[in-house]
Amino acid sequence: MTAPGTDAPSTSAQDDVLFTGVVVYSTQDPEASAVLVSGGMVAWIGPTETAEGLHPGARRIDATGCLLTPGFVDCLPTADGAAVDDAWRASAASRGITGAVPGSAGIREGMRVLSPVAEPLPLKDLSAQGVPLAFGSLGAEDALDPWSWVRAAAHGGDPAQRISDRAAFLASTRAGLRLLDVPHPGALNLGVEATLVVWEPWDFTVHSSDIRTNAWSVDPRSRTPMLPDLTEGAPRALRTLVRGEIVHDVPGALG
Repeated sequence: MTAPGTDAPSTSAQDDVLFTGVVVYSTQDPEASAVLVSGGMVAWIGPTETAEGLHPGARRIDATGCLLTPGFVDCLPTADGAAVDDAWRASAASRGITGAVPGSAGIREGMRVLSPVAEPLPLKDLSAQGVPLAFGSLGAEDALDPWSWVRAAAHGGDPAQRISDRAAFLASTRAGLRLLDVPHPGALNLGVEATLVVWEPWDFTVHSSDIRTNAWSVDPRSRTPMLPDLTEGAPRALRTLVRGEIVHDVPGALG
């Protein structure tokens, strides 16, 4: 399936597609460099060196240096979901957003829904109190890029109230899915639905809200997945998949 208005290759959820040379946001195997998408699922993750030998029939896509993550989930200021039409979904997919939670800011099902770009709350205090956070744009024009949610929560505002990049990323992805009653680990682990984004090559790092823990965070023993360094902007989405099907593609960016 090809998204309207793109020149993406015709790829269905039943095709076996092997991404190689990548950085994978996976808690199961943070050092993986290859991902097999098959039947709309993440069917295998591991090293590029062994990927082709194990999966010779898959169509290989050399995405060297790209990051693969779950899609973002936006929280939108509408109660009836009217804003979530085909035009919105196509635009959102181009930004790496694959889902939407209609509704306003505030407490919902025990979770604090907010836009960290527009609403500078004491996020670290809320986290310390055990309040689950869910981020989104809430319709703000300056919050359309989902990486801006992560940047605002982890790098902006009061330094004493910043949370880690990982916590901000999970609040921007897994939290929304849970509001939609979709269980998800928040990472591309084996057996997870292949709703994911391929981001352009970037500088990747692990950033904690506490500089004293950063040395441990980047140690391979911490098993902490990498995320983009957001100090100089954010990567663009080269390809977005929903259950293994392409819904956004930058022509010529990937094979």
